[in-house]
Amino acid sequence: MPAMWRVRFAEPARASALARACGLDPVTAQLLLHRGVSDPAAAARFLHPRLGSLEDPSRLPDLARAQSRMTRAIARREPILIFGDSDLDGLTASVILSEVLSALGGIVRVQSSNRVRDGYGAPASLVERLRGSGTRVVILVDCGTNQADVVRELSEYGIDVIIVDHHIPLAGWATPHALVNPHQTGGRGRELCSAGLAFKLAQALLGPRRRAALRDYLDLATLGTLSDCVPLVGENRLIVAEGLARIVESRRPGLRRVCEATQTTKADPEQIVKRLVPRFNASGRLGDPSAVRHLLQHDESDQTQMWMEQAEAAHATTKRLYRQMVAEAEDHVHRQHFGEQFVLVVSRSGWHQGLTGILASQLAARYQRPAIAIALGAHRGIGSGRSIPRYDLLSALKACQALLVRFGGHAQACGLTVEGRQVERFRMLINQHGRLTLGREGLVPTRSVDLELPLEAIQPRWVEETRAFAPFGRGNERPTVMIRRVTITPASSRTATLSDGARGIAARGAWAGIRADERYDVVATPTLEEETVRLMVSDVKVSAGP
Repeated sequence: MPAMWRVRFAEPARASALARACGLDPVTAQLLLHRGVSDPAAAARFLHPRLGSLEDPSRLPDLARAQSRMTRAIARREPILIFGDSDLDGLTASVILSEVLSALGGIVRVQSSNRVRDGYGAPASLVERLRGSGTRVVILVDCGTNQADVVRELSEYGIDVIIVDHHIPLAGWATPHALVNPHQTGGRGRELCSAGLAFKLAQALLGPRRRAALRDYLDLATLGTLSDCVPLVGENRLIVAEGLARIVESRRPGLRRVCEATQTTKADPEQIVKRLVPRFNASGRLGDPSAVRHLLQHDESDQTQMWMEQAEAAHATTKRLYRQMVAEAEDHVHRQHFGEQFVLVVSRSGWHQGLTGILASQLAARYQRPAIAIALGAHRGIGSGRSIPRYDLLSALKACQALLVRFGGHAQACGLTVEGRQVERFRMLINQHGRLTLGREGLVPTRSVDLELPLEAIQPRWVEETRAFAPFGRGNERPTVMIRRVTITPASSRTATLSDGARGIAARGAWAGIRADERYDVVATPTLEEETVRLMVSDVKVSAGP
């Protein structure tokens, strides 16, 4: 189904004022307004992100309280356990905190969840394992917000719990010693994932006199931020801008070797997400992420090669299992007559539960509707869901919670457990919710476009200025323009010239079916190549009229 283009609302007066104050082209200023940048100071931070622009970490909820308890544990030589989730966000956050606390003299152990064996987050067995162990502080990383029972039981044994997490509570907040979760107040830092929150804790623990040491953790904070697909705005933008080059030039032996093995040589978010993230996430999807956690650590080890081989074997296994799951899921979708489904729900015995998330993501992207993939066991199904921007999947699960054993997540991604006998009822109920919430109009794919401009307005000055908008990603996509009523003259299957009759600009795109005597509307990203404007055309439609 062709996407509907929605051009964002232009504010010429505000854009002109911001342009004058910052010495920018008005087009650049309008693009900044679209990204929530509305004053000269914010524009300077956006266009020139620097580590020195980090906000005071104590402004995050409970962070000062968490810092104080960690500092006291270090001074008293109290054992600290860091327990983190097994995905890359949780792993990078765990390593950041363990290395900082150890460098400051802390006695630190790290454990990671096994989602296949224990499910998401800290298992109930953790309480018994720590009972009488001498551990006085437990830091739950990328989990814990929705585990009030575990937190309460640990507290009853005299263990202070600190939660560093960015997930949204389902039924009230856990009540640990400190809860570092920006959603608690709905204010600053809501864009941060757990790796970003761990980096802010590191900033507080190291203090201003050790700011140079903070740079050692930018590679991990950036890797975790990119892996969790959080918006590249606010401090996320600063972290990624400063940390990208540190990934491909990392001093961490394991990370450097994985970059070499995958030929990840560019400080480019797309390359890192495509080449590194799947390899680092594979082990956790299969159960035990310890090899990856070791690869992310700073210390050299004679076991690095073994961990590399384990991580690569896990990645190969996930690819093989995933290919089979995709084929079976596609068959399931077509047997359901997916055109009648508002929320795709696919399920099958024998699927690996650790791969349901990426399967749901693939289905949602391909069919442009929310998707849930469930791995069926003997009695229960464990699954994951991924949504589209217009549909709050967590709210949908809340509407179906009478049929679910447990669930969690956020608007765009979720996890759930359901009794096998309830899967079909769940499919019907969530589709009723989707029909009422989305309607047919909600399933029409839409594409947001920054600006509508004539071809003559695509000028080198503002295109050059938008280079400073990088790094690009979710929440800060590459600037796009819609240009109406141009002719397209292909030079090859991938290159062409776009013309309004007075000016022509070289473009790259797909030109199958293009006619020389037709007028077209296009969506494109302008770039500069050797000071000459080029257009990267991503969508083409026949012009409807003048």
